[in-house]
Parts: sequence; C-alpha cells; structure tokens
Amino acid sequence: MGEETQFRTRIEVLESLLRKTLSLDPVEQLWGRFEAEIDLAVAATFFLLSLEWPGGVERFITHSLERLLQQLSRSTERQQVECRGQVRGRIEWPATFKARYAQDYDPSRFVCREVRNRYDTPENQLLKFVMESIDECLKAVPAVVREGVCYLPDTETALSLVTATRLGRMEATMRRLWRNVRLQEIHVPESITEYHLLRAQTAQLEEYAQVARVYRHYQAIVLRPSRDSLVRVGRHVLPLPCRRGEAEDRWIRLGAAILRA
Repeated sequence: MGEETQFRTRIEVLESLLRKTLSLDPVEQLWGRFEAEIDLAVAATFFLLSLEWPGGVERFITHSLERLLQQLSRSTERQQVECRGQVRGRIEWPATFKARYAQDYDPSRFVCREVRNRYDTPENQLLKFVMESIDECLKAVPAVVREGVCYLPDTETALSLVTATRLGRMEATMRRLWRNVRLQEIHVPESITEYHLLRAQTAQLEEYAQVARVYRHYQAIVLRPSRDSLVRVGRHVLPLPCRRGEAEDRWIRLGAAILRA
C-alpha cells in the first residue's frame, strides 16, 4: 500500500470515528454487546498498548525485563555431592573418609558441600507467568489493528504511533529474552496468589514491583475486562484499524463509545 493510499484510508477511518462519536445514537447503543463480548483480541490490544503509566507495558518489556533477567532473585541450597578425581565446593572430610572406606578404598573420592542457586522463587514464577501472558496477548492482536495507528492525547512528542512498530519492538525483545537459560528452571503456577505478588512487591530489586503492577493491569484488562477498564486505557491511547470494513468497523464503534463515555 502506497503512502498516499495509506493516508487516505487513515482519513476515512478518522472520519468514520468522528461521525460515530458525533452521532445522536445513545451511548449504550454504541457499546452494543461489547461489555458482554470483550474478546481476547480487544483485551490483549488494549493491555499491550496501554499508556496508563509512563511507557506502559511496552517500556516494561523493552527496559525492565532485561534488567530483571540479568539479576534474577534466587535462593541458595547447600547439599553434599560425591565427586571423583575433582573437587567442587568445600570438602567434607569426615564424610569423605566414610565414603572412601565404605567400599573399596578410593583416594580419588571426595564428598563436597556444594552451594546451588535456585531460581524457582515465587517472584520469578510471577515473572514467567507475566512473560507467557504477554506472548499470548501479542499473538492475539489482529492484523487489521496491528497495521493501524495508536492515537494519543496532545503531547510534546507525537499525536499518533504506528501500532506495528510498537508491537514489533515488544516481540523482538521477548524473543531475545526467552533465550535466558535460567527461565527453564522456573515453573509457571496454575494461578497467581497474593503471596506471589507480595514477594514481588517486597523484593530487593525494584523492577519486581513493576512485574506485580503489570500483572494487576493484565488482571484488570484481560482476565476481568470491563467497560471501565477499556475507557481508562482509551483515555491515554486509542488503537484504530488500518482501514474500514465490516470487521474493522467494530473497532471504530468501540473507539467512538470510549470517546463518548
């Protein structure tokens, strides 16, 4: 699609949004069945593109996550291990002599006390749950919105952002961060409890508190979506489709409903 055609279709979308926003139809009619049928595509889009705090979920992904994965919290576990021909950790001499004489005497046998780091902590379980949830949301954003534009309130930087650019940054960062081998040790709980959130909020590394904030945001927008949550996000950023059409007009109607709420 050429730049001129792209510009023309954006104008058509904005004109349609303006007509629906200025229409005399009752607000409830504009909302239609959205409240009862807010699907994952809508909820995921608003969750990812939200700018309710500086940078929103996008900045959390592209900045905070990398710092977190470099400094994951861990618990330490001390255990005795039997080694042959090499020493790992501190030698436990009483246990070593016992092991050597328990069977045929073997002077190359050592029993050592080894300290191992364990990364499967509650705050890291919450982190991995959030990362998997973000991946699911990225897959759920429909192409017609991905190729559209996010419109922002009047700011010093820009009035609009290309949605695909924002999502592309998130996806590229997530692909790279999933390569962290420590994530393989962390299991994902079936559900997040207040204990997971408390551990994150009280962790020494302040970025864990941001993980808790993103989870609560995910809970409000995706797990328990409502008119209020969509309106709250839409006050800061309004995603619109790349063109008009039967499926696309659904998003335009939603935008008009948010503006009139």
